[in-house]
Amino acid sequence: MSGDSKGFIAALDVGTTTIKCHIISSSARSVGYASYIVKLHYPHPGWVEIVPDELFQSVLKVILEAVQNANISVYQIKSIAISTQRCSFITWRKDNGEYLHNFITWMDLRASELIKRLNKSITTTALRWVAYFIYLGTFNKKYGMASKLQVRNNHVSGRLLWVFENVKSVKQALLENNLMFGTVDTWLIYKLTGGMSYVTDITNASSTGFYDPFILDWGIIAKALRIPTNFLPKVVENDYDFGETQKDLFGLPIKIGCVMADQQSSVVGTCSFFEDDLKLTMGTGAFLDVNTAKIIHPSLNGMYPLVGYKIGKELVYISEVPCTDAGSIIQWLLHCGLVDNPKVTSEMALSVGDAKGVFFIPAFSGLGPPINDDQAGTGFIGIKPFTKKEHLVRAVLESIVYQIVKTVDLLKREREGNYSSIKVDGGLSSNDFICQLLADLTDLQIIRLYMSDMAVMGVSFVAGLSCGFWTGKEDFQRHCDVSKTFPPSSDKEHKEKCRFNYNNWLSAVDRFKLWYQK
Repeated sequence: MSGDSKGFIAALDVGTTTIKCHIISSSARSVGYASYIVKLHYPHPGWVEIVPDELFQSVLKVILEAVQNANISVYQIKSIAISTQRCSFITWRKDNGEYLHNFITWMDLRASELIKRLNKSITTTALRWVAYFIYLGTFNKKYGMASKLQVRNNHVSGRLLWVFENVKSVKQALLENNLMFGTVDTWLIYKLTGGMSYVTDITNASSTGFYDPFILDWGIIAKALRIPTNFLPKVVENDYDFGETQKDLFGLPIKIGCVMADQQSSVVGTCSFFEDDLKLTMGTGAFLDVNTAKIIHPSLNGMYPLVGYKIGKELVYISEVPCTDAGSIIQWLLHCGLVDNPKVTSEMALSVGDAKGVFFIPAFSGLGPPINDDQAGTGFIGIKPFTKKEHLVRAVLESIVYQIVKTVDLLKREREGNYSSIKVDGGLSSNDFICQLLADLTDLQIIRLYMSDMAVMGVSFVAGLSCGFWTGKEDFQRHCDVSKTFPPSSDKEHKEKCRFNYNNWLSAVDRFKLWYQK
């Protein structure tokens, strides 16, 4: 049995495709690990669901397996820390806990037609115009953002309205004041505590699309969309007293020490505690986050203001720009047989001097900010008779970087700041080719940290504060080791060539815009 006089934290990361659990010691190291694949269900084209009982059983199993793999006793676990995917939700009855439907995930497209109607509706149009005139009179970017309001599939709001319209049992429960709602964090807390705690953490709430980060409440968007707020969970800070797990789950009650949305948890885990700190997570998608400290940064061009974290009385905001496809493209390479192992992609890309004029447009989920084109197509352009698969792989890796560079350029145009480096995590952060090209194109140092799953470290830090593992940010930062740094190239000619290729890729993107427009 492993020993640590302070005990351990079971840090859980409930993602869309994988559930992971790391056993974290007081020296901020993972001493045991387990993972389970999330079973996704596709009952109709465009629908993506998770069965709640399957998810909960996997959560329990992955925690117990991680404890076993760490060679410790569950009695040594001082706290459970939870990082979750954002914007997947479920509803259930208050009186008996009966689920009224499966989890509707953030990838689900069932509400597409409703969302189109909503975005064209008189109510939404009127809201935009009112906000626009207020913006003209005040130049307050909050109203500028509202003047460009678009409900999107990955927000909770449209899918929740679809449920209200199409699931009779939900409408009935709402009328009877017998309805409960939760994103993954709320539901997990409710289940683990045996229904004793019905709350949502502030980072998950701010990601729903109808929580107002300006006033820290279910805001005007909820009212405009006619989403009732009386049945929604209480919004709490990340180190809230979430309660303890039921005794019968693990043989003893265990404190739930922290709950946080995955991208915000990664901000904390990478120790991006200071204003202008940049964090980039490259998982299924890529998410660039900038710490804006105590000042919320409204954007008119696609940067999304969110609550970064609230620990005690300290409230920190971030601004986020998403790239919808990143690791998903590598999975596509595997599926197509262009590579048989993601680890070889960097070597393949470096084996050819360049992509020989081949470009790849990664738009499986559309093109994100600042283009914002859900109808864009995906494909290669510039293939020639002598094109080899190494050129195709290099073009794919370059496209991932180009998407991210596009978001960094947006950030620099939108917000002045003292930017010097980007801390990277997620599976693609281990790819040397991606990291170096990103450094050369952004002229920022890329810092790869000691582990790729930094979301688990973020919630572990917060939970560890109350366990006495560390005393504060400075103490935790001492454990946040760097694996490798990628400084920008000093070769001016090389950097000019990289930027030339990037600009050509932007021209290629124009060819794929609105590809599926009816």
